[in-house]
Formats: sequence, C-alpha cells, structure tokens
Amino acid sequence: MNVSTVARTPYERLLLQFAPRAIRSHTQYQRVLRQVDGLMRKPKLSRAEDDLLELLASLVAQYEQTRFPAPDVTPGEMLAHLLEARGTTVEVVATATGISKTTLARFLDGSQALDATRRAQLAKFFHVSADSFLPAE
Repeated sequence: MNVSTVARTPYERLLLQFAPRAIRSHTQYQRVLRQVDGLMRKPKLSRAEDDLLELLASLVAQYEQTRFPAPDVTPGEMLAHLLEARGTTVEVVATATGISKTTLARFLDGSQALDATRRAQLAKFFHVSADSFLPAE
C-alpha cells in the first residue's frame, strides 16, 4: 500500500510532503528555512500549515540555539527585530493579536513587560517561542 494513501488529514499529508526531522547540517538548515519562508509568504495558512510552520520553526530554533548562540537581547529588542524581519508594523501586530499599540510601544521601549497571555499572542503571530519575549536570565 502506498504511504501517501494512508495519510487522511491535511496535516498528515503535509508531514509526508515536508518530511520534517531534526536539523543536523547547514544544508538541512537551509532547506528547512526555505520551507518556512514558503509557508510564511502565504497570505493565509490553513490549520495544518500553521501547525507545520510551528513545528519547522521549533526545529530551526533548536538548531540555531546550538549552532548560533544569540547575544542577550531585551524582549523589546526581540520584538523590534521580528517586526523588521517580517516587514510589518506595530499597527498590524496590534490588530492581529488584540494587544494595544500603546502596550506594544511600551514593551518595545522596555517600560512595560508582557504577561503570559500577551507573550503567547506574539509568539503565535511570529511563530516563535513565547520565551523569546522574556528577559535573559
């Protein structure tokens, strides 16, 4: 029996198509980054695509943490970086997440921390870990 006929859900079909696995080389890393980029360029993701993107982003983050340790940045600096990398604005993020522009501005300038719910909303929007918006220890 063909394995692709066994996959019944859209997510299972995507898993067969993308075949995600632990990243162990620069070549694999580049391939997964292209997959992530392709998904992020879509104007709207299905639930299955969103789940796959979250999985791929986790694999990339795991690889990057071991291969490219990042310097300590403030949570606001992380948000600024993600805004720039995604080519979006505070207004777009506020609308998409329900977090006020004022709260986001205060978070960016370091005058306000975000609670767990707001960190989770940002994490979902940017497809990163909510821990990205916590201060370095």
